[in-house]
Amino acid sequence: MTRRGIGWYLKIRIPADLRPILGEHLVRSLRTSDKSTAQARALGVAASLDGTFMDIRRQALELITGVRDDKRPLSELRQFLQAHADELAKQPTSFTEPFIRSLRRIGGLEATKNRQDSFWLDHHQDISDAIKAARTQGEADGLARAIREGAAHTPPRQIPSGPSQSPVPARRGSSKPWPSLIDDFFSKKGIKDKTLDSYRAALGELEQHIGPKRVRDITLQDLQGFIDHLETRPNKRGGVLKRDSVKRYKSHLNVFFEWCMSREHMPEINLGRIQIRDRTEGEKLDVPRRAFTEHELTTIFSSPLFTGYKGHESRSTPGTCMDRIADYWFVLVMALTGARHGELALSPATLTKLGDVYCISALHATKTRQSKRLIPVIPDLERTGFIDYAKRMERDGRDGLLFPTPVHNGKIAQDAAGAWSKRLNRYLDDIGLDGADLVGYSFRHTCRQMLRAGAIGDELMNKVFGHASGTVGSNYGKHLSPQEASLVYENVGFGADLSHLWPRRTKLTKM
Repeated sequence: MTRRGIGWYLKIRIPADLRPILGEHLVRSLRTSDKSTAQARALGVAASLDGTFMDIRRQALELITGVRDDKRPLSELRQFLQAHADELAKQPTSFTEPFIRSLRRIGGLEATKNRQDSFWLDHHQDISDAIKAARTQGEADGLARAIREGAAHTPPRQIPSGPSQSPVPARRGSSKPWPSLIDDFFSKKGIKDKTLDSYRAALGELEQHIGPKRVRDITLQDLQGFIDHLETRPNKRGGVLKRDSVKRYKSHLNVFFEWCMSREHMPEINLGRIQIRDRTEGEKLDVPRRAFTEHELTTIFSSPLFTGYKGHESRSTPGTCMDRIADYWFVLVMALTGARHGELALSPATLTKLGDVYCISALHATKTRQSKRLIPVIPDLERTGFIDYAKRMERDGRDGLLFPTPVHNGKIAQDAAGAWSKRLNRYLDDIGLDGADLVGYSFRHTCRQMLRAGAIGDELMNKVFGHASGTVGSNYGKHLSPQEASLVYENVGFGADLSHLWPRRTKLTKM
C-alpha cells in the first residue's frame, strides 16, 4: 500500500505473463484516508484481482497473443469480446487502456495481412472514436460500447449447447429508461424553478455518464462511479468541480432515486453508502462555521430521525420506525450541550450529580486543559427522557459508554470521534443542510449563543463550554460547583420547541 495525499492506494505487481498487456503494475484506490480501513480493503481488492488475473491468463492473454502470432483466428477474439464486454468494462483504466491498445495493434496487423476481412477497414474509425471517448471521459460504459461495436459486426461462432441452466432472475422494477421518469418526478415533487435547474443539470450529467439504462438495472456502483467522476471533472475555470457542488449533485440523486424506489421502479439500494471525498485540511480552514438558525434547528428536529424513519440503515428516509437509537440521542445531546464529537464519543454512561443537577462527564477530554469538565443537563434535555436513556446505557450498554461506537461493515470503528463526526455530517447533508458552513460542529456555535442568552457570566459560560477565560480569577475554583451547576440549570434554555420529543409522562428528575 502507498499513501498519496490524504488517500491510500494498493499497488500490485502484474504477473510476468500478463505484463505485455497490463504493464508492470496495477494501482487501485482504496477510497479511504484511514490506514486500518485501507488494510482491510486491500485484502479484498488483492483477492478479487487475483481471480481476475487467473481469468485473463486463461482467456484474454491466450486469444490476444494467439491472434498477434497468427495462431488463432480473429473471429475467436471478437466472440470473446462480445461475450465478456460488460465484465471487461468494469476493470480499472490501468487495465482497460493497455488492453484496448493491444486490440488496436492487433486490428492494424490483421487489416494489413488480410484485406479481404473488411471489419477493421470499415469500422476502425468508429471504434477508435468510442475508445477515445471512453478514455477521456472515464466512462466504463463507453468502453463496453467500444468493445461491443467491434465484436457485434461478426456473428458469434455457434457453440454446441451444454446442459441447461436455470435462468438468472430479472431484477425487479421497471424496464423504462430512467430518464423517461424525470418529468413525472418533477410533477410529483413540486420542486421550485431555481432548484429545478440544479436537478436537471445533475440528472443530465448522470445520463451522459451511464446512458439511458433501464431504471431497474441501475446499481450502487453506477452512482458511486458517477460521484467519483464528478470529483475529477474539470470546471469552467480550469480547476475541478468543487466538493460542495458534488455534494449538491449527490443530494439530488438521493431524492430522485428514493422516489424511484418508493414507486417500485427499481429495487432497493442503500444510497447512504455513496460517499464523497473528505475535505482537505486547507478546505477545512477556508470554511468558517456558523450556528444553526431557528429554522434550521426546526428542520433537524422535524427530520426522519426524530419523527419516523425507514430503518436503522436509512435514518434520513421518512418511515414508521420510531426507535430512539444512539444517533437520536447523540444529535440531541450535542445540540443541547455544545460538547465536541470526541468528548461525547468517549463520555461514560454514568452521569455525575452536582447537588440536584445531573451532569455529563467530559473529564476524559484532552483537547485543552479546560476541556476536562462536567456539563450540566439542562431542563430541555432532561424533558426528552435523556436521564432514563443514560441509566439504561449504564445498565445494558457496551463498554460503559454513553453512546456506542458506530459499526461500519460489521466492525466497530477504531476512531469513535471521527466515526460519529462523519455519521452526523452525512445525516445533515441527507436532510438538506449541506452548506459548507454547516456541520456537526455548528451545534457548538448554537450552544454558545444559548449560554450567552442565559446571562450566566463569561467565566461560568467558558467553564461549561470548555474554554479558557483568560482571567487570573478563573484559575481559582476552576471545577464546576453544585451552585454553578444549579445556576446553569435554572437560566439556560434551548430556544427551539422540542415538546414533540417529550415522552407522554415526563417528570424532571431535579428535586
